[in-house]
Amino acid sequence: MTLVVVAGAWLVGILLDSYVLLPSFALLIGVAVMLVCVALLWYDSRSRLIALIMLFVVLGAWRYSGASLIGDPQAISAYIGAHAGVRGEVSDDPKLTSNSRLLSVSVNAISLDNGNTWRDAHGQITVLIHGTELDDPYGANYGSDVEIYGKVISPLPNSLPGIAASMFFPRVVVTGTGGNPIIGALYHLRAMLSNIIVQILPQQQAALLIALLLSEHIPALKPLIPAFNATGTAHLIAPSGFKVTVLAGIVSSNTTWLYRKKGEQEKLLPAQKRGGWRRWLSTMLIVISIAVYTLLSGAGPAAVRAGIMGVLLVIAPRIGRRYTIYTALAGTALLMSALDPFVLWDAGFQLSFLGTLGIVLLTPLFQRMLHPLERVPFSHYLIEPFAVTLAAQTATLPILALNFQVLSLVAPLTNMLTVPLLGTLIALGALICIAGCIWMPLAQLIGWIAQPLLWYLSHVVTWGANLPGAYISVGALDSRIAWGYYALLILLGWFALRRWLVLDQQRPAHDPLPRLSRRTWQRAQLGVAMLFIVATGTISLLPRSTTQVTITFLHVGPAGKQAQGEAILIRTPDDKTILIDGGLDATSLGQELDSWLPSWQRSLDAVLLTTPRQDHLNGLLDVVKRYSIGEVIDGGMLHPSTTYALWRRTISERSFRYLAATQGTDINIGMFVSLQVLWPVRPLHKGSDEARDNGLIIRVVTPGMRLLLLGASAQSRYALAGLLNDIAFPYLQADVVQIVEEAGTPGELNNVLQRAKPAVLLMTPTSVKQRKSGQQAQSSTSSLKDGVRWQAAQVIQTAQEGTVELSSDRSGWSMNTV
Repeated sequence: MTLVVVAGAWLVGILLDSYVLLPSFALLIGVAVMLVCVALLWYDSRSRLIALIMLFVVLGAWRYSGASLIGDPQAISAYIGAHAGVRGEVSDDPKLTSNSRLLSVSVNAISLDNGNTWRDAHGQITVLIHGTELDDPYGANYGSDVEIYGKVISPLPNSLPGIAASMFFPRVVVTGTGGNPIIGALYHLRAMLSNIIVQILPQQQAALLIALLLSEHIPALKPLIPAFNATGTAHLIAPSGFKVTVLAGIVSSNTTWLYRKKGEQEKLLPAQKRGGWRRWLSTMLIVISIAVYTLLSGAGPAAVRAGIMGVLLVIAPRIGRRYTIYTALAGTALLMSALDPFVLWDAGFQLSFLGTLGIVLLTPLFQRMLHPLERVPFSHYLIEPFAVTLAAQTATLPILALNFQVLSLVAPLTNMLTVPLLGTLIALGALICIAGCIWMPLAQLIGWIAQPLLWYLSHVVTWGANLPGAYISVGALDSRIAWGYYALLILLGWFALRRWLVLDQQRPAHDPLPRLSRRTWQRAQLGVAMLFIVATGTISLLPRSTTQVTITFLHVGPAGKQAQGEAILIRTPDDKTILIDGGLDATSLGQELDSWLPSWQRSLDAVLLTTPRQDHLNGLLDVVKRYSIGEVIDGGMLHPSTTYALWRRTISERSFRYLAATQGTDINIGMFVSLQVLWPVRPLHKGSDEARDNGLIIRVVTPGMRLLLLGASAQSRYALAGLLNDIAFPYLQADVVQIVEEAGTPGELNNVLQRAKPAVLLMTPTSVKQRKSGQQAQSSTSSLKDGVRWQAAQVIQTAQEGTVELSSDRSGWSMNTV
């Protein structure tokens, strides 16, 4: 227990120095004095232990003092409030949100004269910048050397420990690349694995599996995060030691064939556990798997803690040492805090460390409390997991309240219903990624197994969060409450241990329900998996019962906000699916597609981009990454933007067939839909508004209906004039005309509409950035209604009506709002 004692002394020293910062030189003298004391008292065991405790207290204080930036004139924190240029290297993978990126930058120089002269500086800062990968695909990433110009401010709220300052939406210039190539390759691998998952599963289920497997939060997960916080299950989607433990168990159980012969006994002597190159090979495979997975899951303190303990667990038998959880925890905490003393203030480390310690110490107490329930049939399947859940929740309760300002009252229930599935979902996620690297249809089959489990997990968490009194919002709490809580917990635990005997772990002789053997359990799991595959495959092969072509104008836009941009989904009786444009928000488009398409459908027959503006293109950039597409069609772009360049690069990387459509092109999609391209012409027009002037204008012809999609080009005088000059009257006639709703109406638009003679005019919204005031937009609608020819036409604004669906067959067409 010496390691446990000295590790505790080390941590106490760090905490004491964080409250009373002492000079490093004075502490170093104290270290030298205590080393002399240890040497003099070495042969007196009790005095030696006391001297070691004092030595490690002083060492811990000295380590914190050396890492602290307080009083350091070269620390970046000394420049808070100044407008400066900062040089450094991006030290972590950027954290993505719906419309911004958060960079972690290791600073090496600073300039106070706009980059003319530089001086040495150091420290870690966070930088919040506008835009996502869609806006700037060639922006700063891990390993990028950057120069940042803006105001240095105090660390952002909820910043990680060790962050000395922040910069809020500064100017960022990438000057080179660097970083650790191995870590860079692992970050690239994580992005590749995430991309495989989003191609296999519906959007929200893919986001959930990515968070479970890789601990990476993509924007599609955002609606679920409050529910996970409210139900005390946030550890499922965060880097956690349990995930590393699960992975180590999976690898260990699947490498026993390397050294265990058939029929060999399970329990071995210590000498047998040590030797043999086969056992060492299995051990190295487990260690490598733990290290790689720890980095793939973000290398957070919780994952690193579990990774170190996992490595100790598999290494100890090989070197003839016995593994104990207390020494492993103590050694891990000592090592991690020696490398970075600020890790003690990291919520992930606190939750992981205290959760593990709570499970070890408190589980027997809760099992003793639940002992009377063992008389109930089937109870032995529930008591131990429930006791473990209660122990972990009890040990981490104040940490959760301090960091999330939420006290969950349903955490034991929701954890009981969800945690047992974590190992299975991690295994399925790993299989999807491996299969996706080999053959995507195989990954699709495994995805069919994972879908019901992910659906269950998300619905249980949402249901738990919506229960009356599920949680209590506690606001900002004083950390002294947490210290008081743990003092009381230690006192109560000590009294309970003195009064109760530890629960006997042996199972009763007359067990009402024998446990299933491992082989029987594996066969049952395989049977359930095959049932999911057969059921999903059968449903996917059933033909559509409808005989109509449906054209759906999807309601896409950020959550809680008005629709922005347009997206049109066409489905035919011969199972063809076409998507025209994608709107501004990829998350809402993914949710709409998941609700209108079967969960197993991961392909589209055609995708059309009518104009390369962001309110049409952003959603499609996500679609071409997630779906397999038969053909991609757009009108091209004379001077490509970075977003359009990313669009074309993604199409090329995924080897999709691409067509730059031009006037006169006819495209038949199956037997029921014909797309007639009326605009643009070649060569493309040079001008100040090329996105509108060269946008696609398409006439969709289906049995019983003609739809004219003017889109954003309805605001282009050049495109409309060309349409009136080049296209014969019959080819402009349509039952329904769609335009993008913007302020102002070109006179040519009225002429086009008079020739089209539509019964319905659909006005889809543009983005907020490009939308004028509501009064101006309303004047645009009124101007179209003022003409005599428009008194009988119905004008519908999808931003107000929501999703609009057109249905047609040979007998005619109909329209309804959803």
